[in-house]
Amino acid sequence: MERDELPRCPVCQARFRESCTCPRCGADLAPLMLLMAKAHRLRQDARSALQVGDHERALRLAAEAQATRSSSKGQDLWLLCVWLLALAREAQA
Repeated sequence: MERDELPRCPVCQARFRESCTCPRCGADLAPLMLLMAKAHRLRQDARSALQVGDHERALRLAAEAQATRSSSKGQDLWLLCVWLLALAREAQA
């Protein structure tokens, strides 16, 4: 994860890592961590879909991951899915 994408506490903006409680303000970070984990799993599934050539599913998963928790690498994955799907459709035409 890039430094500018390290998660921050939504209450005080302190950077956090492996704790479910903000080290600065004590806010409960568990819901945010669950969203991050969900987005990570969706991106992994999108990559797996790309590996088997299921570009439409990969695009749906990458878009859902971005909607869950956006990141620049997630945006790159989404753009790759868009591009590969367009190429696949062009090859079929």
